[in-house]
Amino acid sequence: MGENADHNNNEILPLREVLYCGACGMPLEYCEYGPDFETHCNPWLKKYNAELFKELRGAAMSQKKGGSSTAETTKPPRPERPWTTEERLTAFYKKYVPEKVDAIPGLLEKYAGKEDNLFVALVKKYGEEPDDPYYDDDDDDEDEEDDDDDDDDDNNDGEGQEGGGDNNDDEGNAVAPSAAERRKRRGVAAKHTADAEANVRVVVQKVAQKKKRNLTVITGMETIPGLKLKDASKAFSKRFAGSSSVKKTVDGKGEEIIIQGDHVYDVAEMIVDKFNVPESAVFIDIGDGSLVPLR
Repeated sequence: MGENADHNNNEILPLREVLYCGACGMPLEYCEYGPDFETHCNPWLKKYNAELFKELRGAAMSQKKGGSSTAETTKPPRPERPWTTEERLTAFYKKYVPEKVDAIPGLLEKYAGKEDNLFVALVKKYGEEPDDPYYDDDDDDEDEEDDDDDDDDDNNDGEGQEGGGDNNDDEGNAVAPSAAERRKRRGVAAKHTADAEANVRVVVQKVAQKKKRNLTVITGMETIPGLKLKDASKAFSKRFAGSSSVKKTVDGKGEEIIIQGDHVYDVAEMIVDKFNVPESAVFIDIGDGSLVPLR
């Protein structure tokens, strides 16, 4: 009787080899449900068991990283409008506390008119807010533009030097510039910097949307010498705990930074303090087309 029972148990519960993740300690098939799946579990598996990594994650990872033309063709189209407050809050809760999604209608009612305060508190508690796909930046285009700017700078390195721009002796060997040449270069650089700073003009305005939502729109940031708009956008996003993106202006002749929420005066102060822009060069659009200086 006992032998038959043991035999039946072996058939019901066969021995099985279980592989555990060295990063999170869970079986490999459960890693994707944990918070460290992308940052810890996948890198660990790829390092210590590359074959199994390809088998379990290979196809999904290659598509997510855009490593093939298929990933590019399957990229979803840009939405026609930004998220509503409810969609924005739903995306946040699905990322951090999906079990509380059902509580969203009550939160919206409780914080009606104070949605910005709600998101600031949520970001402080859980982490950065998910990006609204409507405001997704085309980082590749910006990086190409930065590379082009760097190439132009490299091509102009010799400008302002005597003797055709090359500091070489008769045999072609490089020699140090003279004191007069160094002073001349510093003077030219200082003049260029002063001219650039004199042309700085930044305008901050509030744009109202439906359902009591507002956007803060900044134009003229590209006139700040040495500033990359993408870096400025990230700084605004971190400071105001919301989505921030760089977009072309309506006329297509410039670029603007769009921040979710009404932060007009705080943004203006930040531009002065963080990016060293003179107060006289920062203007507030008061809504009727009139511009007033920050101070």
